[in-house]
Amino acid sequence: MRASSISVLIPAYNEEKVIESTVLELRDYLDSLESKKVVDSHEILICINGATDGTERIAERLARKHPAIRYFAIRKRGMGIALREGIRRASKDLTTFIAADGEVLNEFIERAIVALRDHDFVSGSRYLAGDHGRSSSGARHLLSAGFAFITRVFFSPAFTEVGAVKAFRTQWARGIMDKLESDDASLQTEMLYHALKSRLRVTEIPVRVVIKRKSSESKVRIGSQACTFLTVTLKYGLAWRWDRIKRLVGFRP
Repeated sequence: MRASSISVLIPAYNEEKVIESTVLELRDYLDSLESKKVVDSHEILICINGATDGTERIAERLARKHPAIRYFAIRKRGMGIALREGIRRASKDLTTFIAADGEVLNEFIERAIVALRDHDFVSGSRYLAGDHGRSSSGARHLLSAGFAFITRVFFSPAFTEVGAVKAFRTQWARGIMDKLESDDASLQTEMLYHALKSRLRVTEIPVRVVIKRKSSESKVRIGSQACTFLTVTLKYGLAWRWDRIKRLVGFRP
């Protein structure tokens, strides 16, 4: 099995209650992948964005103690902002990310590394794993199903979800940084569009999710996020459809 190196980004906004346990669990998991020769090396990059609690203090302590852990802090809040800056700072061949509360189980990372041996871009789907509704509120489940449908219609029937998690080659991601606009989680939709437009070898693999926060503790504002995701998905879904039409008719700019 061919090994490589991977950077795992953790966007973190006011996550002092969970960040240490998530990072240490991830560190142990990545160490096990090195022991199995799945990867040659790894790093964990905590991407603190707009935090006003003790998240940065905890990240600094973890980084001092563990060489494979790094962090940075920026004032602007937003998952997309954190991921863009994290990609710029990532030092490994491959990049992926996880939520600060460890919602997506770490096993996705090994599957993604293996898939990236034959592909360039990996999209995770809870639907493939049958976890799309597990432990989710009724509203989140309904929205997830709706966006899964829109993704299949506008992008490809081969994709069952767009907003779970992604893994990709770091060099390619750096090359599209100036084209990415979303400051929130809908950055994932943009990245899928650019991966398809770049004619990368794209695949979808299952991810398992465990909702660890109570609904009252969630940082997701369902209404505003739904509007943003819908706008971005329609924008880039229609752009992808138009790109395909131009290819079919042999349009040359």
